[in-house]
Amino acid sequence: MSSVSSPGGGGGGGLDFELNLASIIDCFTVLITFMLASATFLSIGVLDAGIAAGGAEAASQQPPPVNITIELRKDMSVSVKVSGKENRSQTITAKNGGRDLESLVSQLGAVKSRWSSVNAAILQAENGVEYGELVKTMEAVRKNMPAVMLGGF
Repeated sequence: MSSVSSPGGGGGGGLDFELNLASIIDCFTVLITFMLASATFLSIGVLDAGIAAGGAEAASQQPPPVNITIELRKDMSVSVKVSGKENRSQTITAKNGGRDLESLVSQLGAVKSRWSSVNAAILQAENGVEYGELVKTMEAVRKNMPAVMLGGF
């Protein structure tokens, strides 16, 4: 039992209360048991998107001459937009019911051969594009561009 008395020595007695810890401990026991049991079923994976930590070296670099944005569409086509010192846009249509990743890689290789300092691309996807397609495209883009940044989600 604890008691609380009012300051000033007034005559109105103290407030007595009892804190029931048994129900709180029961609740925490159930919650901790649930968290431990559910943690065994979690699959934690890391998706390396190729974003490096910035530092003093990153601040001294020049911005790339062109920016490359790759957009995945629901109809399995891929749009490649190059902006900066060179502005162009091209759509790669679907091939055999899937994305034509070979054409995408060759087109990125052509951009990389013209602008050798470009090392990054931004990958975007429309709503409804499956996650697996995004990962496949990201792996294909990494053949020419080591840094793939996700954007527009």
